[in-house]
Amino acid sequence: MGTIIIPAAVLAALLAPFGLGHLGLAIMGPAIQWILWVAETVSGWQGAVSHVVAPDPFVLPILAFGGLWFVLWQGRLRALGMPMACVALWFWSGADRPDILVSQTGGLIGVMTPEGRALSKARGDGFAAESWLENDGDPVEQSVAHARAGLVEEGRLRRVTFGETTLLHATGKRAAADALSECQKVDLIVVNVAADAPDGCTLYDIRRLRGTGALAIRAESGGFHITTAQSLTGKRLWTP
Repeated sequence: MGTIIIPAAVLAALLAPFGLGHLGLAIMGPAIQWILWVAETVSGWQGAVSHVVAPDPFVLPILAFGGLWFVLWQGRLRALGMPMACVALWFWSGADRPDILVSQTGGLIGVMTPEGRALSKARGDGFAAESWLENDGDPVEQSVAHARAGLVEEGRLRRVTFGETTLLHATGKRAAADALSECQKVDLIVVNVAADAPDGCTLYDIRRLRGTGALAIRAESGGFHITTAQSLTGKRLWTP
């Protein structure tokens, strides 16, 4: 990069006004191909990439602060940086992921199982699926996650039981109607269409999800707790 590509790029820029820029680019080409070959080869080695569970938001700041303290501080007090880093790594090792994740469209849900997160469909909402699996430290293909057991298919509905909570997921108007007919028998319903919730029904339809953003649901004693994307990002000028 330093001895061939950058000088050749400068040469190409200098020769370009005379119509000779291709001479510099011809020198750059083989060097760029070499760098790409090295990167592709190394990335294909076993163990070249590993994945970990995404930490809680406060972990990385503590880890970075402890590392900077150790590197930048002078004298014996610099040693205080290492306990800070160790505390951050300890919290990271105990990081857990939500039991249920719901995409903002309502079209995809993910259920944490002993084998990893099970997804409600093999295709669609790919960005959300990829993000969830990466943050779980489990970057498998969406189709693989869909094949995992975790969601019970009941006709057009998908039923999930976690802790003491039962969730119904439906996509499409007919499936949503079927789900709402069981409203009094379940704790939570998620649909990807506009729907009206009967009294006493906890419903997240597409209209509500547009305001809340994606959902993270965790089982708690006696029920569940929902964290919305909007509650984490806050209200911004463009939110309305």
